[in-house]
Amino acid sequence: MSLESLIQSIKSYNPEANFDLLKYAYEFGEECHLGQKRKSGDPYFTHCIGTAEILVDLKLDLYTICAAILHDTIEDNEEITRDKLAWRFGETVADLVEGVSKISQYHFRGGSRQRQAESYLKLLLATAQDVRVILIKLADRVHNMETLSFQPESRQREIAKETFEVYAPIAQRLGISRIKSRLEDLAFKYTNPEEYKLIAKSLNQKLAEREDYAGQMAEEIRDALAQSGVAAEVYGRPKSIYSIHQKIKEKGTPFEEIFDLIGLRILVNDNADCYRTTGVIHENWHHVPARFKDFIGLPKANGYRSLHTTIMDEGHRIEIQIRTHVMHEVAEDGIAAHWSYKEGVPESETIFKWLRGMLEDIRELRNPNQFIKSMKHELLADQVYVFTPRGDVIELPAGSTSIDFAYKIHTQVGNTCKGTEVNGMITSLRYRLCNGDRVKIITDTSTHPVREWLRWVRTARAQNRIGQWLREQDRVQAIELGKRFLEIEMKRRRTDINMWLKSERVTEILQILNLKSPSELLQHIGTGQRLSADIMKLVAIDNSSEDIESTDGITFHSTPTIDLNIMGTDSIRIMKCCHPIPGDEVVAYVTKGKGISIHRHHCQRIANEEADRLIQVDWEPTDEISYPTEIIFEVQDRSGILGEVTTTIAAQEINIRKGNFGPADSNGNMATNSAFERVGYNKMMLEVTGLEQLEQAIRAIRQLKEVIRVSRN
Repeated sequence: MSLESLIQSIKSYNPEANFDLLKYAYEFGEECHLGQKRKSGDPYFTHCIGTAEILVDLKLDLYTICAAILHDTIEDNEEITRDKLAWRFGETVADLVEGVSKISQYHFRGGSRQRQAESYLKLLLATAQDVRVILIKLADRVHNMETLSFQPESRQREIAKETFEVYAPIAQRLGISRIKSRLEDLAFKYTNPEEYKLIAKSLNQKLAEREDYAGQMAEEIRDALAQSGVAAEVYGRPKSIYSIHQKIKEKGTPFEEIFDLIGLRILVNDNADCYRTTGVIHENWHHVPARFKDFIGLPKANGYRSLHTTIMDEGHRIEIQIRTHVMHEVAEDGIAAHWSYKEGVPESETIFKWLRGMLEDIRELRNPNQFIKSMKHELLADQVYVFTPRGDVIELPAGSTSIDFAYKIHTQVGNTCKGTEVNGMITSLRYRLCNGDRVKIITDTSTHPVREWLRWVRTARAQNRIGQWLREQDRVQAIELGKRFLEIEMKRRRTDINMWLKSERVTEILQILNLKSPSELLQHIGTGQRLSADIMKLVAIDNSSEDIESTDGITFHSTPTIDLNIMGTDSIRIMKCCHPIPGDEVVAYVTKGKGISIHRHHCQRIANEEADRLIQVDWEPTDEISYPTEIIFEVQDRSGILGEVTTTIAAQEINIRKGNFGPADSNGNMATNSAFERVGYNKMMLEVTGLEQLEQAIRAIRQLKEVIRVSRN
């Protein structure tokens, strides 16, 4: 597109634009890319203009168009910097170009999970700061996908897959359906070329027939509406190749049996006409009730509004979208339709609140895997719309639970969530919410979050709030544990810990260790970052101590045992060397900088450790947490016996994490019993709540006739 053509296109919707700035950007961009070629052999600058054309179609402001023309200047020309662009074109254009350049450097595939998470985060932050950055990048990606055939095959697949996983879903979430459909079709062409060609060929073979039928149906609907006094535009809506592939995949039927390949769109003047149109259509044609959706009464968070219905005509399903002209503009252009092309600012901040609020929740997640998973759920997944008891609409990612709903209402509601009613029925907190559900949360101030909730929830908000509550409990418990450890040392020196914590000496120690408060000191001790013995070296109290010796030959300090049911602290590790479980006799070993490790009392790894680092503990089972432990068993090797063993274990409500089965002894040799029968020597890693549950399982296994012996490994 020439400069003059570009100007004429922009004049059609923004005649007052600063075309001198546009001309300057055009000439500067052309000069920066002079001599550069694309893999197709075309001048590189054609890509910049192609990107700008796509944004002109979206009727974006002149700053965005200029930034699109210049979007590769920083990346491709070492002499061009952000400051130079700001001096020539202003801060806004410079910021947009810099934002797009940074996105181009992000790696969404390959590399570490941490690196991918950082790339996603930077992309989201750029989007939240100025959504025009991602709009330019989407246009850039569309144009690159349209010329992808000139890339090597491996690069084609890599770029197409990234387009599927990142850019097409973002376009969908921003409501830009025309960009989303183009990206999906182009990516599908390279990720599944054979299927793409097959569907494209089938569509072309019946194109004329399908267009004739769509035109006929549009005329019939137009006449029916005219008789009812509704002025409307009715026209066929071509379906994308990828959307047809999705239908074939979902229904498991061949192309020839997909009848709802025809879509119609009806544009009317106002909201009332939308509902009148629906009434006329349902009166004249049979419709599919389950396929009717009202996105006018319940708009999507990105501003999409429309009525969807599906009618039957001589065995054909016809999908129909009914909306006003304004709704249609938003449906096609999404978030871009809310941008003022004159001022270069959002016409309404309301439409961006959902995006920014969501990004704030996501960016708080610490774990890279959790971050990426949550981003895909929150930003890229489908949504469900549910109701509060008062009838307010709450939008959540598909697959969200009642717990997600509770935290969406308020943090305190989530933290005290005890139960839930869905449509008047008591349901589990794990219940996956569906469109139209009416949800009531039952709260209890004595209830609090448990770690298992983190496995159920979908939203970043719920994950963050649950994590915050658990971390605060961990902090409190670490302080209590640290106080007990320090109390051990104090008792050896006959010093009262409460008096000591208020003394001036503690203030001096805090300054030495660069800590803010006695609580922080105790927390460091409780998490193993500081050893209580090291703290006591700073105290300079030299009293004699009296220790008592346990019956196992391990020396413990004269102190009450510590209750290990404060398992929330991240610094407590259950060691794999001896696989301790609740109910075992266990000891805690305090390791400087690594926290507390829990061992069975006879574990060889702690036999020769320093006595002042060993603490007796008490550990009772809880139904909320299970722990791995291994059993070994020998059985007469007959068909079906392993199935009976696993069924017996399952009856005890115990999960089998993994197993190793075979007719061998503990050294890997073939085992036989006295009657020279084959014997199976087997191992299983079980998840149990404690020693009592494990012993019940072992007793149950021993009842099986073919079992020779079974024991904990």
